[in-house]
Amino acid sequence: MTEAVRKQKVLFLCTQNSARSQMAEGFLRHLAGDRFEAYSAGLDPTDEIHPCAMEAMREVGIDISGQSPKGLKEYMGRQAFNYLIIVCARAEERCPKTFPGVGTTFSWIFEDPRRDEDLPYDSTLERFRAVRDQIELRMRGWLEQPERELEILREERERERRERLEAEALETGRETTPAGGPEHDPFRRA
Repeated sequence: MTEAVRKQKVLFLCTQNSARSQMAEGFLRHLAGDRFEAYSAGLDPTDEIHPCAMEAMREVGIDISGQSPKGLKEYMGRQAFNYLIIVCARAEERCPKTFPGVGTTFSWIFEDPRRDEDLPYDSTLERFRAVRDQIELRMRGWLEQPERELEILREERERERRERLEAEALETGRETTPAGGPEHDPFRRA
């Protein structure tokens, strides 16, 4: 008897969980539901998924009408995730840097397609289509080359580490040599 392969869990996080995170959840289920369990949540969830999000996804053959907005509290501390993918700038600003039960956090920031609610429906739908397509491209890229996303994250963390070391050195007036010795010193001028 062969042991079943465990699917990795991914949580997409947005502010209201009514558009971008819902579309990302739908795409991951559609493109790689055999390898991943997709979830989404919002920091301040709305009561329903935006109709333009449902229509934009329906146009590419993905039905998200069975999904519903959920709050982050529904999952945190109750479920572990391999990945947390933040899809909006406001959620990224308000998120803690670490979450208990989350392996790796990525930020895939997409523009808010609802930013001007006074637009006619057709114009709003066009914005949703553009964001939908950006989400699909990013998702396909990640699924094809997941190691690239991790490399970007490592580079970002190393840059932040260097900035902290530089700031500390300036603050204390000391010279610092990062782990690895002088030959690996990122502050050394060549």
